[in-house]
Amino acid sequence: MVELSSRFKSWINAYGKVISLVVTMLIGALVPQANALSFMVQYLLMAMLFFAFLDIEINPKNFQKGVIWVLLANLAVAFLAYETFSRFSVDLGLAAFITAIAPTAISSTVIVSFIEGRVEFMVSAVLLTNIAMALVVPVVLPFVLGATIPISTWDVLQPVLITMFVPLILARLAAHLPGEAQNAIRAGKKLSFPLWIANLFIISAKASDFVIHENSGSLIVLGQIALVSLIICAVNFAIGALLGGRSYWQESSQALGQKNNSFSIWIALTFISPLAAMGPTFYVLYHNLYNTWQIYRFEKRNKEIL
Repeated sequence: MVELSSRFKSWINAYGKVISLVVTMLIGALVPQANALSFMVQYLLMAMLFFAFLDIEINPKNFQKGVIWVLLANLAVAFLAYETFSRFSVDLGLAAFITAIAPTAISSTVIVSFIEGRVEFMVSAVLLTNIAMALVVPVVLPFVLGATIPISTWDVLQPVLITMFVPLILARLAAHLPGEAQNAIRAGKKLSFPLWIANLFIISAKASDFVIHENSGSLIVLGQIALVSLIICAVNFAIGALLGGRSYWQESSQALGQKNNSFSIWIALTFISPLAAMGPTFYVLYHNLYNTWQIYRFEKRNKEIL
């Protein structure tokens, strides 16, 4: 009995995070009403970023040239996806473009910190790709749509800067506090995963609510967009891994694969159509499933080492 209990505890320690992530996404999908809590996503993310930033030093030397390749690949995949899928239908091409053009998700820094990757690489990728896309999208979208559409670069860029820099500044200020205060703050890092669980629950509920109430296409079109979104997700993570080489494959893959889908959904709903917004909505599911698998692989490897 004692041995069985010990094995169960060991199993929970190794795979508990993965199970909780999957269960959280399922519950969120089944409770679309939790979409009402969407306003909390930004604040929960800022809290997680604050804890992630406590252990990094912002130094220009930390900027990796690989981040430039991530940006270029981000643009290339978006335009290639548009050219490829617009041959089947305009709606499919627009959904593909708006899905692929999304910059690196701010939460990617949190995921990389969970698997003990280089957070400073992710910070560079988040800042560069989000700023670049905020400048590029207002210019290229009218050409993609074939219409003149006013898009404010500042409206796109402002929430990204606030979400990224407020916790970054607070984390740097915390580094100047007395040792005991710093230790007390760092003890709060154990809250990072519960905060991510709460965030994932709300995101899953939001995606579920969107599918239920905002879907304006037939099931066939919806299935096509879901497949295109899955292809783009797989291509992004794979190309990112190749660009990162042996040293940064994990960070580069995450930087290109994990998307700021809120950015894409907002652009699609505001300037294109709810149908186009389904591309990044499905992407939310795909990259979170992949993140869950990465955490599972990391936890399993640690268990084997122990």
